[in-house]
Amino acid sequence: MTAVLPLETPEAVDECSASAVAAFVGAQVFDVLSGRKPVHQVREHVSGHVAGLLLATRLHAAQGPDYRLRSVHACPVTEFTVEACMVVGTQDRVRALVLRVEQDNGQWVCTRLSLV
Repeated sequence: MTAVLPLETPEAVDECSASAVAAFVGAQVFDVLSGRKPVHQVREHVSGHVAGLLLATRLHAAQGPDYRLRSVHACPVTEFTVEACMVVGTQDRVRALVLRVEQDNGQWVCTRLSLV
């Protein structure tokens, strides 16, 4: 499912789909992992722990093959929490990004991230 969000993120999952929230924040994370954006450009959408993980993982990911986003699967846990899986890949390899997105002071923030 592909989702398009306005420039401002929604206040709660009820205002848009869990997939839209996950796609918005997940795209920010994926852009850093793929070397398309530096971490400081997405800092408001990632926790300190996730930012550190992105910095440690980014160099390896940026040198890798040209990954593309294939799909986003999300589930609302609460009104202000979404858990999601993003499938990314090349022609030859598919990987998953598993993330937890929580609302913090009106911003959706990735608080957990795992690259499978």
